[in-house]
Amino acid sequence: MTQRERFLSIIIGGLVFVVAAQWIFNQYRGALRFRQNRLNSLAGEAETMQMTWLAGAEAERQMGEYKIRSLSSDPQIAQSSFQSWLLETVREVGLQDAIVDPVGDIPVGDLYRRYGFRLSGKTDLPGLLDLVYEVQARDQLHRIRDLNFAPVTKAARRGVSEEETEDTLSVVMVIDAISLSIAETNPPTPTDQPSWRIAQSKEDYRNSILNRNFFKPPNQAPRYRGSEQLVATIGQSNELKFEFEDPEKHDIRLTIDGDLPPWAMWDESRGRLIVSPPKPTEGESVDGEESPTPSAELAPIEVQVTAIDNGYPSRQTTQTVLVKTQEPPPPPKPTPPSPGFDDSTQTFLTALVHGRDDWTAWMSVRTRGQTLKLKVGDEFEIGTVRGKVTGVTSRSVMIEIDGQSYELKPADKLSDAIKS
Repeated sequence: MTQRERFLSIIIGGLVFVVAAQWIFNQYRGALRFRQNRLNSLAGEAETMQMTWLAGAEAERQMGEYKIRSLSSDPQIAQSSFQSWLLETVREVGLQDAIVDPVGDIPVGDLYRRYGFRLSGKTDLPGLLDLVYEVQARDQLHRIRDLNFAPVTKAARRGVSEEETEDTLSVVMVIDAISLSIAETNPPTPTDQPSWRIAQSKEDYRNSILNRNFFKPPNQAPRYRGSEQLVATIGQSNELKFEFEDPEKHDIRLTIDGDLPPWAMWDESRGRLIVSPPKPTEGESVDGEESPTPSAELAPIEVQVTAIDNGYPSRQTTQTVLVKTQEPPPPPKPTPPSPGFDDSTQTFLTALVHGRDDWTAWMSVRTRGQTLKLKVGDEFEIGTVRGKVTGVTSRSVMIEIDGQSYELKPADKLSDAIKS
């Protein structure tokens, strides 16, 4: 073998070795990949079986819970018991003209039966919230499928009871309830513990829902229309009223904040401040200070009055009012008794008579049947007229009344002459 042939043999042998080594490596790597894939596949199958087992356990646990919360497996018992509970609930929340009717039941395979109930009536927004809360808090297999409510129109309110106001809502609710086939015939009554659907208390729901009005503009706060200073009379019981007005005519509840002296009392039921300031005597202390005189006034009271309306949402207004005290006014002067019939209205000058030396005026008082003969200087009192004769002539007589002179001619009436 020549050197060239030997060299070619070495090259061919090397190539064969490389190819063989590459084939063996690929076979080994393929076996490793197959083994890893098989391990991954088995791990996946194990995980799937584990998840299936857990899901089955959860389904079994969930089915056990559903069985406890299910209605009776007896259709008659299930329907009548749930309808009875709905009737009791609408009575508790005060639903007016309430009607609860079953609207059929539908079997779903051999698993469960679905019952429908239609509830209708009239209430206000708080009553609707209470109704929805009570239905949702019932820990049974049921749900509110449909809920419609709207204000009762004015035409619909004509001729109805006074309980229906502009805040009355017409409510229609459809509820579905489930009865599992595996449930007990007489399951235990659900507890008073609220369902998991209830995340807040009824009061929290009221604050978040009732404080929005779906059908009217935003509620306005009450407004104070009274005086910022009120006066109480010393020695008397004074009933002070704080004049608030609500733009929407809602009912207003009043509260006060401030230190009241012993002689002041707040009447919460009527929203009045009853003030009875005592009249201090000389040397007696009032509000911790000695009264220098019996007529000393008491220290003013400063109170903060808060008016809270019952609108949605509720609004309030706080007003600071100063209550001062004052002495009682002096007693009024006695009114003179009103006179009876005035004789001067029926007194006439009937004659002017000349005597030896002077003239005489004859005045006839018809109500008395009397004739007065008056000369210059004579004083007279006829009814409400008191006067004096200052002059008598052939034509008239001059009389003076309260410093003023009046002329009276024959046939003149005394009262008319004074008025002219």
